[in-house]
Amino acid sequence: MGISTLHQLQASGETLNQAQQAGLEHYEDLNQPVAKAEADAIGDVVQKVVLSVLPGALITLIGGFRRGKPTGHDVDFLITHPEEGREVGLLPKVASLLKSQGFILYQKTTRNSYLESDDGPARLSSNMDRFERCFSIFKLEMNPGTTRSGTPRSSSRTESQSDDHSPQTPGGVHENGLESRRRSWRAVRVDLVVSPISQFAFALLGWTGSKLFEREMRRWAGHEKAMSLSSHALYDTKQRRYLRAASEEEIFAHLGLEYIPPSERNA
Repeated sequence: MGISTLHQLQASGETLNQAQQAGLEHYEDLNQPVAKAEADAIGDVVQKVVLSVLPGALITLIGGFRRGKPTGHDVDFLITHPEEGREVGLLPKVASLLKSQGFILYQKTTRNSYLESDDGPARLSSNMDRFERCFSIFKLEMNPGTTRSGTPRSSSRTESQSDDHSPQTPGGVHENGLESRRRSWRAVRVDLVVSPISQFAFALLGWTGSKLFEREMRRWAGHEKAMSLSSHALYDTKQRRYLRAASEEEIFAHLGLEYIPPSERNA
């Protein structure tokens, strides 16, 4: 018979890589919504560490939270520096410091692999960008009296019974593979993305989303304007040149579109 539950996977003895082990260990937390207040708390920690490594760096909360959504499934930050090149190699230092301070449960960092060609952007093998990036599982301390979604904890006996009497394995893990709810912290998926300042506006647009909005923006650029838009650049295929932009507003202007604020990009 195959493996159909987390408990069966834990008991199977299957060999898992580090990412899979971390995902299994923190499965319950990672499948709970993250509240805006929790994202802000993580942002305070990230900003303090980033600025200690690279003074003058700029840190922006992106994704659904930038679009005004009250909750999300992960937390993404875009980092840059006003001086081009100062951001190179930042994330390994930041991740190391966060881990030494007890904030990182798991992390994997990738280098920036984007190359700008005079012949225009290469066709990528996937929709993923090529920024320096740190995928991490963050350890967030919770305030007393709050649930794992950042909302006030109910005092009802039903919830108390659920927390106290759920069947557990000897390791403190529920039979359905979920972690004990008694910890004073929760695990949150956090992505740190570093962009050169010259690409920041494009990265901000791309990482703000939504996915449907971004897909339509890129479709418009290609079909209506003969341009190629990515999270790195905007390239005019007729003029055979890159169109620079210091803000999202300038990107919209290049595309002949009226600016749409993040709160209206939730399509």
